[in-house]
Amino acid sequence: MGRESTNKAGGAGLPPMQGLPGARYTDPQIYLLERDQVLMSSWQLVCHISDLPGPGTAMRFDLMGRSAFVLRGSDGGIRAFLNVCRHRGSRLIDGDANTQLAYCVNGKIRCPYHAWVYDESGALVHLPREVNYPGVQRDALGLHALPLEVWLGFVFIAFRQPGVPVAELMGGCTAELEPYRLAEMRRISEPRLRPRRANWKVICENYLDSYHLAVAHPTLQQAVGSRYCFEDRGGVMHISGEIDSDNSRSWSARAYARWLPEMGELPPRRRRLWSYYFVWPNLALDVYPDQVDFMQMLPISSGETVIREVAYALPDPRREMRLARYLNWRINRQVNREDQQLVERMQLGLAGGDYDRGPIAVDETGLRWFTARVLETQAQAGGGKALASRRRKAGMASENRRGRVSK
Repeated sequence: MGRESTNKAGGAGLPPMQGLPGARYTDPQIYLLERDQVLMSSWQLVCHISDLPGPGTAMRFDLMGRSAFVLRGSDGGIRAFLNVCRHRGSRLIDGDANTQLAYCVNGKIRCPYHAWVYDESGALVHLPREVNYPGVQRDALGLHALPLEVWLGFVFIAFRQPGVPVAELMGGCTAELEPYRLAEMRRISEPRLRPRRANWKVICENYLDSYHLAVAHPTLQQAVGSRYCFEDRGGVMHISGEIDSDNSRSWSARAYARWLPEMGELPPRRRRLWSYYFVWPNLALDVYPDQVDFMQMLPISSGETVIREVAYALPDPRREMRLARYLNWRINRQVNREDQQLVERMQLGLAGGDYDRGPIAVDETGLRWFTARVLETQAQAGGGKALASRRRKAGMASENRRGRVSK
């Protein structure tokens, strides 16, 4: 398979780069470290602005045991809060089991446990039996607000303030994606949650691994051609390929290339271009001429992840567009099945503890980028010392438990 790369980190002449140690994918203490050092302070995509159609609509978002929600207010603005009542810690909003969309009555959030009520700004506006809380200060008991930004119609939050705004993280991607009119899109599929028995980094690396495409994904490779371009953009790894499958052995790939209608509103180069933006640390945006979808890797444990996937598109009643979108979904469904087998086989191999680390090829730009960012984050946070401290505490707790049992 041919590859192109504009990333200097993937060029020849560099010393061999080693992948991450096997323990980085299996150790529960490392999982907790990455929760604190990486994911809690990163931007997380919650939904699209169209998913919050009117005042009082809210969307719940959970990440590694923590819960938040975004709420559209009567002024049209969107705000984010921790999904925790300030009284006894109850979860406030559940939302629909599939979409996690909820509706607040008159823009108010009412705790289902003791009926404390908060308004759309997060202020505590009703405290039942307030006389029994002498000296209570309502102003100090509002919901905890979270950082929130809207980028091209997509709503991002973070549990701790990230180092850079979303627009800065996305860099030059913003200008090249503006012609797609992402903010005007609407959801064309219900959110899909795909459980995987694999560490979140195994799945992220799989989506950045170009070597396995010809081996494991012949349909995808045929759908977007055999030449891929990798471009390191700091917080984003951009991968692209031309949609040119007239001679493909795959019926779905041939049909998709044939039926994909002309997208005259896009720049000529992008009318037959597949673009993939992997946003550090756990988000992938798949941008096709006909639609956009995102895949978000949500860690559950050191060996389990849920992939959250939703597709959006501009309204288009053309028959050929409906067919192209169906074929797009058909190809991706096949790729997802293949990827599930790959990542779960890899996790099984890692779980035995016999793997240390292996080399990454100089033209494996995506893997080199991801590995470097993991190591950079660890170094910035003093990961080695923090891990040793966590392990010492875990060991002490284990000894204490054994001591109590023996007595």
